[in-house]
Amino acid sequence: MKQLFILLGLMSLVLVGCVGNDEPDPHTYDPRGLVPDECAYLENIDDWQPVWCDEFDVDGLPDPSRWGYDVGGGGWGNNELQFYTNANLNNVFIEDGVLHIQTLREQIGDREYSSARLVTKYRGDWLYGRIQVMARMPSGRGLWPAIWMLPTDWQYGNWPHSGEIDIMEYVGYDPGVVHGTIHTGAYNHMLGTQIGYQRNLPTVEDQFHLYEMIWEPNSIKLYIDGEQFATFGYNPDAPRNFNVSNSDAWPFDQRFHLILNVAVGGDWGGVMGVDNSIFPQAMEIEYVRVYQRDYAGLTEQPPNAPTALTLQRTNHESARIKWTHSVVDVMLSHYNIYVDGELYDKTTLNAINIEGLIPNTTHRIDIEAVDFKDQTSTKASINVTTDAVRSITSRIQAEEYDNALGIRVEETSDTIGSLNVTGIDSGDYLEYILEVEEAGTYRIQYRVASLEGGGQIRLFSRTRFPHATTIVDATGGWQEWQTIASDSFSLSKGVFTFKVEATIGGFNLNYIEFVKVDE
Repeated sequence: MKQLFILLGLMSLVLVGCVGNDEPDPHTYDPRGLVPDECAYLENIDDWQPVWCDEFDVDGLPDPSRWGYDVGGGGWGNNELQFYTNANLNNVFIEDGVLHIQTLREQIGDREYSSARLVTKYRGDWLYGRIQVMARMPSGRGLWPAIWMLPTDWQYGNWPHSGEIDIMEYVGYDPGVVHGTIHTGAYNHMLGTQIGYQRNLPTVEDQFHLYEMIWEPNSIKLYIDGEQFATFGYNPDAPRNFNVSNSDAWPFDQRFHLILNVAVGGDWGGVMGVDNSIFPQAMEIEYVRVYQRDYAGLTEQPPNAPTALTLQRTNHESARIKWTHSVVDVMLSHYNIYVDGELYDKTTLNAINIEGLIPNTTHRIDIEAVDFKDQTSTKASINVTTDAVRSITSRIQAEEYDNALGIRVEETSDTIGSLNVTGIDSGDYLEYILEVEEAGTYRIQYRVASLEGGGQIRLFSRTRFPHATTIVDATGGWQEWQTIASDSFSLSKGVFTFKVEATIGGFNLNYIEFVKVDE
């Protein structure tokens, strides 16, 4: 309960004490107000207060009130070779003030190796903090020890969308090199876009080193023995961030828990195979300490309004806006984003993609900074006018597409239009964003030419179900034009992305028209 109180204290701005005749003023900052009894022996680090700690000073298994276990084999998503056991003294034990996570070469089920994976989940879960782990790494090709964090609640979906923080990873086949990495929906090793740093540390296997993370809103910094070697943050100008949600770029605004483990083999650790002569091997940990700052208690002045609001991108239904972070005396909690006076979203970042806007409309966007004391700034505003959308009733020239694949254009001899799309092959497509102003039954007409063989066209909308399939017959030449029509289909009112796809190629296309059918 005490750990839960600490977490809630940070997030819901719990202030020390309660109002009463003899109670302290709830707005008075207590420099030790976050410290539980079991961590009272630890001093603050500046205004960082110890909130969770384990010195491993009792021999035997780790304290079950602090540590749980991930158990089993199955590869753990990385084709790892070990089986993680549950509270097994062969794989995890405390001796002489040191926690050992030990790997053995032994058969458990279909696994040739055993190890342990300790987790603080539901025993230590934190949003922001300073985590310190004093540890020494095991030695040997095929080992993959790590000090890292995963989300407790998976608020943004399965891995990697809710994030991963690798405070320290080490692979035995590359001795003396340690790594720090983050993974998100937009930045992860499956896409080859993960963001990571490495540092040479020749004594990583021989000496204990302090591996440390300082995680605050919009910032994660990694240290070894007090020396910073990695910085992670959010760049509002990064092109990859333009078309992804803020959570896919930076999901680190939810609580995470700590993991200590030693894997064997795997997609990274096992690149050079496993040296079976090395076992047993163990990662050794002298202590784990977690600190947090009482942002609410430290805060005095409300934040200033964000500045330099800039429209980075807009189309018919969305806009991207960035701004300069608000000035705040301690730490900013988040921004409230309003669209036309209604709360749209919250973000810790200084940019946002706003979806679901109305085409050809001017929307007012307000941004309000909020600190950990729930004090708000004045709102900063920007007006955004979305693009107009072509009507479905207008003739659409084929080359005036909004998106396409495999498309080339040429001059046309047809009487309407100066260009046509040429040499359309199977799988090529064109997309058009169009507004259906009136629901009803429609046909689509294609102006086509084909020397021989013809082809086939399917029309899709956002639903991905085909509205109609139309056969293109040979017209006798690449500039011998004919108009063909699809069967009728129903459309609802709204803005849609229509996809004209050549399921069988072999024709040119000049323009398309939607014709409403009398019912």
